[in-house]
Formats: sequence, C-alpha cells, structure tokens
Amino acid sequence: MSSHYPSPGTSLDDIVTFAEVARRGSLRKAGERLHLTTGAVSRRLDALEQRLGVRLLHRTTRSVSLTTAGSEYLANVLPAVEAISMASQRLSEHEGALAGEIRISLPVNYGRLHIAPSLPEFLNLHPNIRLDAVFNDSFSDIVGDGFDLAIRIGHLEDSRLVARRIASDRRIIAASSEYLDAHGTPRHPTDLLHHDCLHYTHFRGSQRWIFRKGDEQLSIPIKGKFRANYGHALTLAAEQGLGIVQSSRAITLDALKAGKLCEILTDWALPEIGVYAVTPSRNGMPLRVQALIDFLSQRLPDA
Repeated sequence: MSSHYPSPGTSLDDIVTFAEVARRGSLRKAGERLHLTTGAVSRRLDALEQRLGVRLLHRTTRSVSLTTAGSEYLANVLPAVEAISMASQRLSEHEGALAGEIRISLPVNYGRLHIAPSLPEFLNLHPNIRLDAVFNDSFSDIVGDGFDLAIRIGHLEDSRLVARRIASDRRIIAASSEYLDAHGTPRHPTDLLHHDCLHYTHFRGSQRWIFRKGDEQLSIPIKGKFRANYGHALTLAAEQGLGIVQSSRAITLDALKAGKLCEILTDWALPEIGVYAVTPSRNGMPLRVQALIDFLSQRLPDA
C-alpha cells in the first residue's frame, strides 16, 4: 500500500494500540496502559500491519522499534490519536466530573511524608478518579513507564518533559548532639572540611555543599565514610552520630523537634531546591492530571 494513512476498515483501536506501543517501546507496557494482554496487543498490531500491507515495527523478544514505514505512519496518525483521546477525556470530565486513572511517580521519603497523606482528600473530592502511585527515588522514564505525572525534586535532566514548580524544599545542615559533642560544632562552612559529612548521591553535584551569606558564596567539598542515594538512610545515620547531613528541613523536622538532630550553621543559607510536577506534554494534558497538580501545589509545604 503506497499511502501510510488509515485505510477503509482500519480499526481505530488497532491504530491507538500501535501508537501506544511506539510511545512505550514495549508491547507489555502498552498493554498495561490499555488494560490488554500482551497477546491482545500483538494481535492488534498484526491486524493493522496486514490491513496496511506494510511492516510497522521490528519486533523481537526483547525490543520493539519502528520501521521506516512505521515512523512515517506514526507521524501521520499520532495527532489524530491524541486529539481523539483528548476529546474523549474532555467529554467525560466536563462540568467537573473528573474521571479516569492517574499514574504518578513519587520520591519515596518526600512522597510518604508530604504527598501520600493528602491523596485520600483528592480522591474524596473526585470519586471517579483512580490513582496508581509508584514510590521510587530513581528517575523513571515517565513516558516509557506510562506515567501521567511525576514529582521530582532538584535538577531536571530531560528537557523533553514539561515541568511546573509547585513547592520549594529548604535544605539544612544537621548532626546529632553526640556527634557534635565528640567532634565539635562547625562554626563556619570551611570547618566541614575536617568533619565526616554524609553524601547524598541522588543529586548531581552533591559532593559539594553550597553556602550563601549576603554576597558571599562558598562551595565546600565534602568527605565522609557513608554515602547513599536514599536521603532517609542518611538522616538515620546522622541521628546515630555517624556524621553531618544536608537534608530537607521538612523531612528532618520530626528529628529536630525530638532532639535527635541539631541544626547547625544557621546563619548561612543553602540553595532552595525546587519541587516539580513533571508531565510528558503540556498539550493534551488530561483535566484530571491538571486538577491533581493544582491540588498538590496548594497542599505541599514550602519548607
């Protein structure tokens, strides 16, 4: 067939399935998104390719990739698929009757403390919405893993994604009183050069701590015997006297109130870190996703 446009009799479901497989790069992930078995996805693709008379995808047991014809076909049909999807969503969500599923990726500790407690309220406000919350400190592939929304803290690597800042995360320096009694209390950021500092490896550039006071800025290289990509583990280590931690004030607030940690170097400021709602695209964002972003922006603390 010479033209890579839908032919008479082509099933819209088959086209939507093809577009989803191309977007996810996986039959299994597309099936999860469409609530289909992998076998059903494969049958839809076979039917579409047979009707068009061209191979759209290279398929192996481990990977899926577009053929040249598949790339051309996807470019032609994707705008229509997205428009139809959005029209259906807008129709079902009109007059405030938001409905459907939102798959959201959340950082473990921040999500547990500050987002999870407010999600029941959101679901009570919108009883026709279903939430699938995945707690993970790794930066998931939002598109490939089928997320509608991700909450990210700190630097954003993927410029293809759309981000809206919804809160700020104020950082502090803290240690246990036992550690400070044994090793002395730093009075100036340069004193940290002689202390065990707990290194959070999840943020880019986290091996140096930045301090500001007025027009003065210092970048202090840190060293210590313990590093981790999970902030809660570092906070627990600091509570047990293992070293000095840089952490979110919101996350360490309970430990500070209980006297397990003491904030130090309080006359110096650390750069605030943004909390972002990240979506695959601004165009065609479902109203239910926009509603959740607006809700979280009103509930999340500016620590």
